[in-house]
Amino acid sequence: MPNVVTIATAAFVAGILCASHIRTEMTVLVLVAAAFFSAAMWQINRGLRYVSASVLGLFFVAGIIRFDHSMVISPWDVSRFAEQTVGIHGTVAEIPEWKSIDEESVSGKYVIAVRSVSTDKDRSNPASGSVLVTLTQAANLPRAAYGDMVTGYGKLTALHDYQNPARMDNVSSLRLQGIIARMATSSDVFSFTPLCSYSWQSVIAGWRQGVATRISLAMAPSDAAVLTGILFGGYFGIKPAVIHDFASTGLVHILSVSGTHIALVAGVAMWLGGWLSLKRTSTASLAAASIIVYALFAGLTPPVIRSLVMGLVALSAVVLGREKDSFRALVLTALGMLAYQPGLLYNISFQLSFGATAGIVLLYEKTVSALSFLPRWLAGAIAVTLAAQLGVLPLVAWYFNYFPLSSFLANIVVIPPIEALVVVGLAGSLVGAWVPLLGKFLLVCAALIIGVVVQLTAIIASLPGSTVYLPACGPIGGAVYYGLLAWIYGFLPRRVPRPQEVLDRWPVKTAAVMGMLIVCGFIYLYYPRPVQVHFIDVGQGDSTLVTTPHGRAVLIDCGGELSDFDVGARVVVPYLRHYGVTSLDYLILTHGHQDHAGGAAGVALAMPVRHVILAREKFTPAVQALLRVTDCSGVRLATTGQWVSLDGVEFIVEHSADDSRVDHGNEVSNVIRVSYGRESFLITGDLGPLGEEQMLSRGIKPGQVLKVAHHGAKTSTSAEFLRAFAPRYAVISVGYDNKFGHPERDTLRRLAGQKVRVYRTDQDGAVVFTTDGQTLTVETFVQGAERENYLALLTEVEGWPARMAK
Repeated sequence: MPNVVTIATAAFVAGILCASHIRTEMTVLVLVAAAFFSAAMWQINRGLRYVSASVLGLFFVAGIIRFDHSMVISPWDVSRFAEQTVGIHGTVAEIPEWKSIDEESVSGKYVIAVRSVSTDKDRSNPASGSVLVTLTQAANLPRAAYGDMVTGYGKLTALHDYQNPARMDNVSSLRLQGIIARMATSSDVFSFTPLCSYSWQSVIAGWRQGVATRISLAMAPSDAAVLTGILFGGYFGIKPAVIHDFASTGLVHILSVSGTHIALVAGVAMWLGGWLSLKRTSTASLAAASIIVYALFAGLTPPVIRSLVMGLVALSAVVLGREKDSFRALVLTALGMLAYQPGLLYNISFQLSFGATAGIVLLYEKTVSALSFLPRWLAGAIAVTLAAQLGVLPLVAWYFNYFPLSSFLANIVVIPPIEALVVVGLAGSLVGAWVPLLGKFLLVCAALIIGVVVQLTAIIASLPGSTVYLPACGPIGGAVYYGLLAWIYGFLPRRVPRPQEVLDRWPVKTAAVMGMLIVCGFIYLYYPRPVQVHFIDVGQGDSTLVTTPHGRAVLIDCGGELSDFDVGARVVVPYLRHYGVTSLDYLILTHGHQDHAGGAAGVALAMPVRHVILAREKFTPAVQALLRVTDCSGVRLATTGQWVSLDGVEFIVEHSADDSRVDHGNEVSNVIRVSYGRESFLITGDLGPLGEEQMLSRGIKPGQVLKVAHHGAKTSTSAEFLRAFAPRYAVISVGYDNKFGHPERDTLRRLAGQKVRVYRTDQDGAVVFTTDGQTLTVETFVQGAERENYLALLTEVEGWPARMAK
């Protein structure tokens, strides 16, 4: 049966997707799978035609079983000790990454494969799983290497990330690598014993360490970081501007080991085999051995393994003369990977690599034919880029919200020198171990190529219109897109007329339908929508987005900046784009503290901001950074009573520092009331007791939603303030496991006493309120978030049973 592999894989994927929604005993699932298997065997034995239905059912149930099985946590899992201060004992499972902090200290990252855990009672408990350990130490101290036995003490923290729509799931990515917890420690409580025995992993790790050392000695640190990223994968040490330019031109995948690298190594090996006049089988075997060695050299990380498997499957098709079956081989490969790790289905790297490869396999030849009016070399370069981009367009729209038009030019201009860079860089890295002078010469040549690549990429990224905005589309939109793509490329049954046939047979009706679709699109774009107030998860900080009926946007606070991680650019901006926000009418900062204003400059760099409203205070470094990148003519200072109206949504400054006795710190926080119809929201920043007293003295109109001040600190949100505003809902924007202990139990107790329903960004993720001015609904990113601590507090309040909070 020609499509049995595709049918089985589709059913297996559907089973994985449905697993979290189907709660059935494992025994029942196994019995159902056995029934489908028996039915399929009976049908095959009888020679019946309709075996596919049984196969579909069998693989659907198998997908559910496999996903459920993958979610079972080992009784020895190290995550059992999360949120405890413990000692971990194990081995270094990956080559450590180090970064200089200053001349005297460095920070490092270790992946520790845990063998045992010691609790505060000095008991040693067997454990399994890996922990990501961050360590700061003096630059002159010795460092643990791959395979060394280590012991570290510190607080073990469960994996957690910003929980917002369309954000890449870094927690799942780490779990796919076996990393299930984090620990921050110091050199005072971290010790190691050098590895005494040898293994193939330690030998490979030694090779990689030697290569990294030779590269660092042969070129500048910035060039070394780029070459190391291209050869081994990872952005460690690469300048943010370079990463931005690669992303803007659609080449960011080059900075992680992918199918491109495997294909290039295989291509060089195939060329070498042809030059040596080897037979077809011998050439393919040489190519297979080359990509296996390269994959080992690159570290056998999950993305490398996926690319390796796909490469070996493709070479097998070449050896067997079954190139036309490459899509079926690709689907079979995906089935094997998902059977091994079902969680890959939710991994962006897997989704993009599979989608791009499928696009090239299915669409490349037909795209080249459609571009036959161009020179063959140019048609091929454009076709491979277009086919890959068409294969992943809905995914790109969902995760990134932009399409790199410049990728077509970049693939023509930049890819050839990158291919030369990979070959020269690999040659220099390997040759340098035996002929140091020749290896250094090749690496210097690689550095020159890196300079050319970086400059070309920057020039192309800066071209006008290099990227275009793509609105996010959900599963239904994606299904419609792929259905249209299959129709245009002729993959639907023959009885379905092709696009050209439709135009020829029904020109008038086709034009009428197209006109109706265009009219409906304009109506959809301009028809008034409900007002939405988004409390974005930015960790230990604040950021609130308000969108009006006609799509105008106001952002109140922008989160912070953590070391070299810009929350504004990497968390807030993707969130805004996901919801169709490409410009801001107003950017309002409650005050200049880092956790509220640190991301403002990153936001202003990414999109136009028409007006900025600031607190009356001495400008902090975060505010100064914002003023350097924005038009100061649109900047004004807040005053109490200041009023702005957009599409009927009112923004009123309820409190500002103009009438405060304090001119710095939390007390200068602007308080913004957002009102639409009967519903109103109070955004309080980090307002303290003095500000609350001043607002109470002037009188506070009640409202429905309170953004709790200062992340739930006990000095804010007094009982008197709560009684005056009388909210139904409260949102606490707070970081997971933050060092301040926010939100405080006293604050939660006061909210419970007023019967206020509380949402927390550390538990619920992004919280979105939707209103038409008469009714109010709320939706959280994390559905059914754990709320035991809050409910436990509710039960302590007399007359307020926990069931009322559900």
